[in-house]
Amino acid sequence: MSSPRVPRGGCGTVRGVESQHLLVVDPARGYELVGLPDPPQDPTCFAELVAVLGPDREVDPAGPPLRAPFHVVHRVRGRVAGPSSSVPDELAPLVSAALEQERGGPVPAARAPWCRAGWAVETAAWVDEVLAQRGAHRTGRSTVLKSWGLSHVERIPTSEGVRYLKASSALFAHEPATTAWLAGVAPAVVPGVLAIDETRACLMMEALPPAQPALTVEQQRVSTCTAMAQVQLAVAGRNDELRATGAPERGLASTGLALTDMLSTGIPAGQLDGRRRRGLEDGLDRALGLLDELAACRLPDVLVHGDLHPANVVAAADGAVVFDWSDACLGHPVLDLVHLYAARPGAERPQLDWNAPWVQAYLEPWREECTDSDLRGALALADVADLAFQAVTYQRIQASLEPDARQDLAGATLRALNALVNNLPAR
Repeated sequence: MSSPRVPRGGCGTVRGVESQHLLVVDPARGYELVGLPDPPQDPTCFAELVAVLGPDREVDPAGPPLRAPFHVVHRVRGRVAGPSSSVPDELAPLVSAALEQERGGPVPAARAPWCRAGWAVETAAWVDEVLAQRGAHRTGRSTVLKSWGLSHVERIPTSEGVRYLKASSALFAHEPATTAWLAGVAPAVVPGVLAIDETRACLMMEALPPAQPALTVEQQRVSTCTAMAQVQLAVAGRNDELRATGAPERGLASTGLALTDMLSTGIPAGQLDGRRRRGLEDGLDRALGLLDELAACRLPDVLVHGDLHPANVVAAADGAVVFDWSDACLGHPVLDLVHLYAARPGAERPQLDWNAPWVQAYLEPWREECTDSDLRGALALADVADLAFQAVTYQRIQASLEPDARQDLAGATLRALNALVNNLPAR
Protein backbone atom coordinates (compact mmCIF):
# COMPACT_ATOMS: atom_id res chain seq x y z
CA MET A 1 0.00 0.00 0.00
CA SER A 2 1.34 3.42 -0.91
CA SER A 3 1.78 6.09 1.77
CA PRO A 4 -1.17 8.47 2.25
CA ARG A 5 -0.74 11.88 0.68
CA VAL A 6 -0.29 14.55 3.32
CA PRO A 7 -0.62 18.22 2.26
CA ARG A 8 2.55 20.06 3.16
CA GLY A 9 3.02 23.50 4.64
CA GLY A 10 5.89 25.68 5.74
CA CYS A 11 8.62 25.00 8.23
CA GLY A 12 7.37 25.09 11.81
CA THR A 13 10.41 24.75 14.08
CA VAL A 14 13.56 26.53 15.10
CA ARG A 15 16.52 24.47 13.97
CA GLY A 16 18.25 22.80 16.90
CA VAL A 17 15.18 22.94 19.15
CA GLU A 18 13.04 19.79 19.37
CA SER A 19 9.37 20.44 18.56
CA GLN A 20 6.70 18.13 19.94
CA HIS A 21 3.25 17.57 18.45
CA LEU A 22 0.22 15.44 19.19
CA LEU A 23 -1.39 13.76 16.19
CA VAL A 24 -5.04 12.79 16.59
CA VAL A 25 -6.07 10.29 13.92
CA ASP A 26 -9.67 9.55 13.02
CA PRO A 27 -9.77 7.11 10.08
CA ALA A 28 -13.24 8.41 9.17
CA ARG A 29 -12.57 12.16 9.42
CA GLY A 30 -8.87 12.66 8.86
CA TYR A 31 -6.32 13.92 11.34
CA GLU A 32 -5.55 16.84 13.62
CA LEU A 33 -2.04 18.02 14.44
CA VAL A 34 -1.72 19.92 17.71
CA GLY A 35 1.48 21.56 18.90
CA LEU A 36 2.53 20.80 22.47
CA PRO A 37 3.58 24.08 24.08
CA ASP A 38 5.52 22.22 26.78
CA PRO A 39 7.15 18.82 26.14
CA PRO A 40 5.64 16.19 28.46
CA GLN A 41 7.85 15.49 31.45
CA ASP A 42 6.86 11.82 31.17
CA PRO A 43 5.60 10.77 27.72
CA THR A 44 4.29 7.52 29.23
CA CYS A 45 1.89 9.59 31.37
CA PHE A 46 -1.01 9.56 28.93
CA ALA A 47 -3.16 11.97 30.93
CA GLU A 48 -0.40 14.58 30.80
CA LEU A 49 0.27 13.98 27.11
CA VAL A 50 -3.34 14.56 25.97
CA ALA A 51 -4.21 17.36 28.41
CA VAL A 52 -3.78 19.86 25.55
CA LEU A 53 -6.98 18.44 23.98
CA GLY A 54 -9.12 19.44 26.97
CA PRO A 55 -11.02 17.32 29.49
CA ASP A 56 -13.89 16.21 27.23
CA ARG A 57 -11.98 14.63 24.34
CA GLU A 58 -11.80 10.83 24.47
CA VAL A 59 -8.74 9.43 22.73
CA ASP A 60 -6.82 6.15 22.88
CA PRO A 61 -3.13 5.33 22.35
CA ALA A 62 -2.24 4.57 18.74
CA GLY A 63 1.45 3.69 18.85
CA PRO A 64 4.84 4.90 20.04
CA PRO A 65 6.08 8.40 19.14
CA LEU A 66 7.47 8.96 15.66
CA ARG A 67 10.70 10.93 15.35
CA ALA A 68 12.66 12.94 12.84
CA PRO A 69 15.62 15.26 13.53
CA PHE A 70 14.40 17.92 15.99
CA HIS A 71 10.80 16.63 15.93
CA VAL A 72 8.62 14.21 17.90
CA VAL A 73 5.06 13.33 16.94
CA HIS A 74 3.00 11.56 19.63
CA ARG A 75 -0.02 9.79 18.16
CA VAL A 76 -3.46 8.97 19.51
CA ARG A 77 -6.69 7.66 18.01
CA GLY A 78 -10.06 9.38 18.49
CA ARG A 79 -12.47 12.09 17.42
CA VAL A 80 -10.98 14.93 15.41
CA ALA A 81 -12.32 18.34 16.44
CA GLY A 82 -10.95 20.30 13.48
CA PRO A 83 -9.21 18.34 10.72
CA SER A 84 -5.83 19.76 9.72
CA SER A 85 -5.40 20.77 6.10
CA SER A 86 -1.60 20.79 6.03
CA VAL A 87 1.45 19.99 8.09
CA PRO A 88 4.99 21.38 8.05
CA ASP A 89 7.23 19.77 5.46
CA GLU A 90 9.49 18.21 8.07
CA LEU A 91 6.55 16.50 9.82
CA ALA A 92 4.81 15.22 6.68
CA PRO A 93 6.71 11.87 6.56
CA LEU A 94 5.84 11.16 10.20
CA VAL A 95 2.16 11.98 9.72
CA SER A 96 2.07 9.89 6.53
CA ALA A 97 3.56 6.89 8.35
CA ALA A 98 0.96 7.16 11.13
CA LEU A 99 -1.94 7.52 8.67
CA GLU A 100 -0.79 4.56 6.60
CA GLN A 101 -0.93 2.28 9.63
CA GLU A 102 -4.33 3.61 10.71
CA ARG A 103 -5.74 3.01 7.23
CA GLY A 104 -4.79 -0.63 7.10
CA GLY A 105 -1.07 -0.57 6.41
CA PRO A 106 1.34 -3.01 8.03
CA VAL A 107 1.80 -2.66 11.79
CA PRO A 108 4.90 -3.98 13.61
CA ALA A 109 4.28 -7.36 15.21
CA ALA A 110 5.52 -6.03 18.57
CA ARG A 111 2.95 -3.19 18.64
CA ALA A 112 1.35 -3.06 22.09
CA PRO A 113 -2.20 -4.51 22.06
CA TRP A 114 -3.72 -1.34 23.60
CA CYS A 115 -2.42 0.66 20.63
CA ARG A 116 -4.38 -1.48 18.16
CA ALA A 117 -7.82 -0.56 16.86
CA GLY A 118 -10.60 -2.34 18.70
CA TRP A 119 -8.65 -3.15 21.87
CA ALA A 120 -10.18 -0.36 23.94
CA VAL A 121 -13.75 -1.35 23.07
CA GLU A 122 -13.19 -5.07 23.68
CA THR A 123 -11.39 -4.50 26.97
CA ALA A 124 -14.05 -2.05 28.18
CA ALA A 125 -16.66 -4.75 27.56
CA TRP A 126 -14.63 -7.18 29.70
CA VAL A 127 -14.37 -4.60 32.48
CA ASP A 128 -18.14 -4.05 32.39
CA GLU A 129 -18.72 -7.81 32.54
CA VAL A 130 -16.47 -8.12 35.60
CA LEU A 131 -18.26 -5.26 37.32
CA ALA A 132 -21.68 -6.70 36.49
CA GLN A 133 -20.70 -10.05 38.01
CA ARG A 134 -20.04 -8.16 41.23
CA GLY A 135 -23.30 -6.22 41.05
CA ALA A 136 -21.42 -3.03 40.23
CA HIS A 137 -21.25 -0.60 37.31
CA ARG A 138 -19.26 2.34 36.03
CA THR A 139 -20.12 5.78 37.35
CA GLY A 140 -18.00 7.65 34.80
CA ARG A 141 -15.57 7.11 32.00
CA SER A 142 -12.14 5.62 32.45
CA THR A 143 -9.04 7.79 32.57
CA VAL A 144 -5.90 6.42 30.93
CA LEU A 145 -3.10 7.23 33.36
CA LYS A 146 -0.11 5.56 31.76
CA SER A 147 0.44 4.00 28.37
CA TRP A 148 3.61 2.94 26.61
CA GLY A 149 5.19 -0.15 25.09
CA LEU A 150 5.32 -2.13 28.36
CA SER A 151 2.06 -1.34 30.13
CA HIS A 152 -1.26 0.47 30.08
CA VAL A 153 -3.09 1.66 33.22
CA GLU A 154 -6.63 3.06 33.55
CA ARG A 155 -8.51 4.52 36.50
CA ILE A 156 -12.17 3.41 36.51
CA PRO A 157 -14.82 5.06 38.73
CA THR A 158 -17.42 2.48 39.78
CA SER A 159 -20.33 2.09 42.18
CA GLU A 160 -17.94 0.08 44.41
CA GLY A 161 -15.31 2.80 44.38
CA VAL A 162 -12.29 3.41 42.18
CA ARG A 163 -10.87 0.39 40.38
CA TYR A 164 -7.80 0.06 38.17
CA LEU A 165 -7.15 -1.79 34.95
CA LYS A 166 -3.61 -2.76 34.03
CA ALA A 167 -2.53 -4.44 30.81
CA SER A 168 0.99 -5.78 30.32
CA SER A 169 3.13 -6.38 27.26
CA ALA A 170 4.05 -9.84 26.03
CA LEU A 171 7.34 -9.64 27.94
CA PHE A 172 5.43 -9.27 31.21
CA ALA A 173 2.34 -11.29 30.29
CA HIS A 174 2.71 -13.29 33.51
CA GLU A 175 1.98 -10.21 35.65
CA PRO A 176 -1.82 -10.73 36.01
CA ALA A 177 -1.53 -14.37 37.09
CA THR A 178 1.48 -13.70 39.32
CA THR A 179 -0.18 -10.72 41.00
CA ALA A 180 -3.43 -12.65 41.55
CA TRP A 181 -1.53 -15.55 43.11
CA LEU A 182 0.44 -13.22 45.38
CA ALA A 183 -2.74 -11.39 46.39
CA GLY A 184 -4.09 -14.75 47.51
CA VAL A 185 -1.07 -15.78 49.59
CA ALA A 186 -0.15 -12.33 50.97
CA PRO A 187 -3.36 -10.23 50.86
CA ALA A 188 -2.10 -7.69 53.39
CA VAL A 189 0.86 -6.75 51.18
CA VAL A 190 -0.41 -7.07 47.60
CA PRO A 191 -3.33 -5.07 46.10
CA GLY A 192 -6.62 -6.92 45.86
CA VAL A 193 -7.23 -8.44 42.43
CA LEU A 194 -10.83 -8.52 41.17
CA ALA A 195 -10.25 -10.43 37.95
CA ILE A 196 -7.61 -11.33 35.40
CA ASP A 197 -7.76 -12.03 31.68
CA GLU A 198 -4.66 -14.01 30.78
CA THR A 199 -5.45 -13.83 27.05
CA ARG A 200 -5.27 -10.05 27.12
CA ALA A 201 -2.67 -9.98 29.94
CA CYS A 202 -5.04 -7.72 31.91
CA LEU A 203 -5.97 -7.47 35.56
CA MET A 204 -8.48 -5.41 37.49
CA MET A 205 -7.39 -4.25 40.93
CA GLU A 206 -8.85 -2.53 43.92
CA ALA A 207 -7.61 0.95 44.78
CA LEU A 208 -4.46 1.26 46.84
CA PRO A 209 -4.83 2.40 50.45
CA PRO A 210 -3.93 5.99 51.34
CA ALA A 211 -0.33 6.59 52.32
CA GLN A 212 0.38 7.26 55.96
CA PRO A 213 1.41 10.93 56.20
CA ALA A 214 4.63 12.33 57.61
CA LEU A 215 6.71 9.15 57.56
CA THR A 216 10.46 9.59 57.39
CA VAL A 217 12.46 7.86 54.66
CA GLU A 218 13.77 5.43 57.27
CA GLN A 219 10.23 4.61 58.45
CA GLN A 220 9.08 4.04 54.87
CA ARG A 221 11.98 1.64 54.29
CA VAL A 222 11.24 -0.29 57.47
CA SER A 223 7.58 -0.57 56.44
CA THR A 224 8.52 -1.77 52.94
CA CYS A 225 11.09 -4.29 54.14
CA THR A 226 8.73 -5.65 56.78
CA ALA A 227 6.13 -6.15 54.04
CA MET A 228 8.61 -7.91 51.76
CA ALA A 229 9.64 -10.18 54.63
CA GLN A 230 5.95 -11.06 55.07
CA VAL A 231 5.71 -11.96 51.38
CA GLN A 232 8.87 -14.07 51.52
CA LEU A 233 7.54 -16.02 54.51
CA ALA A 234 4.15 -16.48 52.82
CA VAL A 235 5.64 -17.93 49.62
CA ALA A 236 8.37 -20.01 51.27
CA GLY A 237 8.44 -23.51 49.76
CA ARG A 238 5.97 -22.57 47.02
CA ASN A 239 8.33 -21.84 44.12
CA ASP A 240 6.60 -24.39 41.88
CA GLU A 241 3.32 -22.50 42.34
CA LEU A 242 5.10 -19.26 41.47
CA ARG A 243 6.57 -20.83 38.34
CA ALA A 244 3.10 -22.03 37.36
CA THR A 245 1.97 -18.38 37.13
CA GLY A 246 4.56 -17.83 34.40
CA ALA A 247 7.08 -15.93 36.53
CA PRO A 248 10.48 -16.40 34.87
CA GLU A 249 13.67 -17.87 36.32
CA ARG A 250 16.15 -15.00 36.69
CA GLY A 251 18.62 -16.28 39.25
CA LEU A 252 22.35 -15.71 39.30
CA ALA A 253 23.05 -18.51 36.81
CA SER A 254 20.70 -17.15 34.12
CA THR A 255 21.89 -13.59 34.80
CA GLY A 256 25.49 -14.69 34.29
CA LEU A 257 24.65 -16.37 30.99
CA ALA A 258 22.81 -13.26 29.80
CA LEU A 259 25.77 -11.04 30.69
CA THR A 260 28.10 -13.37 28.80
CA ASP A 261 25.99 -12.90 25.67
CA MET A 262 25.40 -9.17 26.19
CA LEU A 263 28.39 -7.72 24.36
CA SER A 264 27.72 -9.71 21.21
CA THR A 265 23.92 -9.41 21.13
CA GLY A 266 22.83 -6.47 23.28
CA ILE A 267 24.99 -3.56 22.11
CA PRO A 268 25.35 -2.34 18.50
CA ALA A 269 28.98 -2.49 17.49
CA GLY A 270 29.01 1.23 16.65
CA GLN A 271 28.38 2.20 20.27
CA LEU A 272 31.78 0.99 21.50
CA ASP A 273 35.30 1.44 20.20
CA GLY A 274 37.85 -1.32 20.76
CA ARG A 275 39.30 0.11 23.98
CA ARG A 276 35.91 0.67 25.60
CA ARG A 277 34.73 -2.78 24.59
CA ARG A 278 37.79 -4.41 26.11
CA GLY A 279 37.27 -2.43 29.32
CA LEU A 280 33.66 -3.52 29.49
CA GLU A 281 34.59 -7.14 28.80
CA ASP A 282 37.17 -7.08 31.61
CA GLY A 283 34.62 -5.53 33.98
CA LEU A 284 31.98 -8.12 33.10
CA ASP A 285 34.49 -10.92 33.71
CA ARG A 286 34.98 -9.50 37.22
CA ALA A 287 31.22 -9.18 37.68
CA LEU A 288 30.71 -12.83 36.74
CA GLY A 289 33.29 -13.85 39.32
CA LEU A 290 31.50 -11.81 41.98
CA LEU A 291 28.18 -13.42 41.08
CA ASP A 292 29.85 -16.77 41.72
CA GLU A 293 30.96 -15.47 45.13
CA LEU A 294 27.40 -14.37 45.84
CA ALA A 295 26.08 -17.83 44.90
CA ALA A 296 28.48 -19.30 47.46
CA CYS A 297 26.64 -17.37 50.21
CA ARG A 298 23.93 -20.04 49.88
CA LEU A 299 20.79 -17.91 49.72
CA PRO A 300 18.29 -19.71 47.46
CA ASP A 301 16.45 -18.23 44.49
CA VAL A 302 13.08 -16.96 45.68
CA LEU A 303 10.36 -14.55 44.68
CA VAL A 304 11.78 -11.08 44.06
CA HIS A 305 9.91 -7.97 43.02
CA GLY A 306 12.58 -6.93 40.54
CA ASP A 307 11.81 -3.19 40.66
CA LEU A 308 11.35 -2.43 44.34
CA HIS A 309 11.51 1.33 44.84
CA PRO A 310 9.35 3.89 46.68
CA ALA A 311 7.16 4.66 43.66
CA ASN A 312 5.96 1.03 43.67
CA VAL A 313 5.09 0.98 47.37
CA VAL A 314 2.41 2.63 49.52
CA ALA A 315 3.42 2.88 53.17
CA ALA A 316 -0.11 2.74 54.61
CA ALA A 317 -1.31 2.84 58.21
CA ASP A 318 -1.67 -0.97 58.35
CA GLY A 319 1.66 -1.65 56.66
CA ALA A 320 3.17 -1.27 53.22
CA VAL A 321 1.37 -2.44 50.08
CA VAL A 322 3.68 -3.39 47.19
CA PHE A 323 2.41 -3.19 43.61
CA ASP A 324 3.62 -3.31 39.98
CA TRP A 325 4.80 -6.94 39.99
CA SER A 326 5.69 -6.96 36.27
CA ASP A 327 9.35 -7.82 36.99
CA ALA A 328 8.46 -10.48 39.58
CA CYS A 329 10.53 -13.61 39.11
CA LEU A 330 12.61 -16.23 40.84
CA GLY A 331 15.88 -14.52 41.63
CA HIS A 332 18.41 -13.68 44.32
CA PRO A 333 16.70 -12.03 47.31
CA VAL A 334 19.27 -9.35 48.11
CA LEU A 335 18.84 -7.46 44.84
CA ASP A 336 15.45 -6.11 45.97
CA LEU A 337 17.03 -4.78 49.15
CA VAL A 338 19.69 -2.67 47.45
CA HIS A 339 17.31 -1.59 44.68
CA LEU A 340 15.07 -0.04 47.31
CA TYR A 341 17.97 1.92 48.77
CA ALA A 342 20.18 2.94 45.86
CA ALA A 343 19.62 6.05 43.81
CA ARG A 344 19.25 5.62 40.06
CA PRO A 345 21.39 5.76 38.05
CA GLY A 346 24.03 7.45 40.28
CA ALA A 347 27.76 7.19 39.71
CA GLU A 348 28.41 6.15 43.30
CA ARG A 349 26.35 3.49 45.03
CA PRO A 350 25.92 3.47 48.82
CA GLN A 351 26.99 0.61 51.04
CA LEU A 352 24.20 -1.12 52.92
CA ASP A 353 24.42 -0.78 56.69
CA TRP A 354 24.07 -4.18 58.36
CA ASN A 355 22.69 -2.55 61.51
CA ALA A 356 20.02 -0.45 59.80
CA PRO A 357 16.58 -1.49 61.13
CA TRP A 358 15.13 -1.80 57.62
CA VAL A 359 17.99 -4.08 56.51
CA GLN A 360 17.41 -6.30 59.52
CA ALA A 361 13.66 -6.36 58.80
CA TYR A 362 14.30 -7.48 55.22
CA LEU A 363 16.72 -10.25 56.25
CA GLU A 364 14.42 -11.68 58.94
CA PRO A 365 13.08 -14.62 56.83
CA TRP A 366 16.63 -15.89 56.23
CA ARG A 367 17.94 -16.04 59.77
CA GLU A 368 16.98 -19.66 60.48
CA GLU A 369 18.64 -21.13 57.39
CA CYS A 370 21.58 -18.76 56.84
CA THR A 371 24.46 -17.72 59.07
CA ASP A 372 25.25 -14.09 59.75
CA SER A 373 28.46 -14.64 57.80
CA ASP A 374 26.54 -15.72 54.70
CA LEU A 375 24.08 -12.85 55.05
CA ARG A 376 26.85 -10.29 55.47
CA GLY A 377 28.65 -11.70 52.44
CA ALA A 378 25.47 -11.51 50.36
CA LEU A 379 24.84 -7.97 51.51
CA ALA A 380 28.32 -6.91 50.40
CA LEU A 381 27.56 -8.15 46.87
CA ALA A 382 23.93 -7.05 46.68
CA ASP A 383 24.81 -4.12 44.43
CA VAL A 384 26.41 -6.43 41.87
CA ALA A 385 23.29 -8.63 41.83
CA ASP A 386 20.98 -5.64 41.36
CA LEU A 387 22.98 -3.88 38.63
CA ALA A 388 23.51 -7.13 36.72
CA PHE A 389 19.78 -7.83 36.95
CA GLN A 390 19.01 -4.32 35.67
CA ALA A 391 21.36 -4.63 32.71
CA VAL A 392 19.69 -7.87 31.62
CA THR A 393 16.23 -6.33 32.18
CA TYR A 394 16.97 -3.37 29.91
CA GLN A 395 18.31 -5.66 27.20
CA ARG A 396 15.15 -7.82 27.37
CA ILE A 397 12.88 -4.79 27.31
CA GLN A 398 14.55 -3.21 24.29
CA ALA A 399 14.47 -6.49 22.39
CA SER A 400 10.73 -6.84 23.10
CA LEU A 401 9.64 -3.41 21.83
CA GLU A 402 8.82 -2.37 18.29
CA PRO A 403 11.57 -0.30 16.62
CA ASP A 404 9.93 3.13 17.11
CA ALA A 405 9.39 2.42 20.82
CA ARG A 406 13.01 1.39 21.38
CA GLN A 407 14.16 4.96 20.86
CA ASP A 408 12.77 5.91 24.26
CA LEU A 409 15.32 3.55 25.84
CA ALA A 410 18.19 4.22 23.44
CA GLY A 411 21.47 3.45 25.16
CA ALA A 412 19.79 2.14 28.33
CA THR A 413 21.43 -1.29 28.11
CA LEU A 414 24.88 0.21 27.67
CA ARG A 415 24.34 2.67 30.53
CA ALA A 416 23.26 -0.20 32.78
CA LEU A 417 26.33 -2.24 31.85
CA ASN A 418 28.59 0.74 32.52
CA ALA A 419 26.90 1.27 35.91
CA LEU A 420 27.58 -2.38 36.76
CA VAL A 421 31.24 -2.21 35.76
CA ASN A 422 31.88 1.23 37.30
CA ASN A 423 30.46 0.20 40.69
CA LEU A 424 32.14 -3.17 41.19
CA PRO A 425 33.52 -3.50 44.73
CA ALA A 426 37.29 -3.52 45.12
CA ARG A 427 38.82 -6.96 45.58
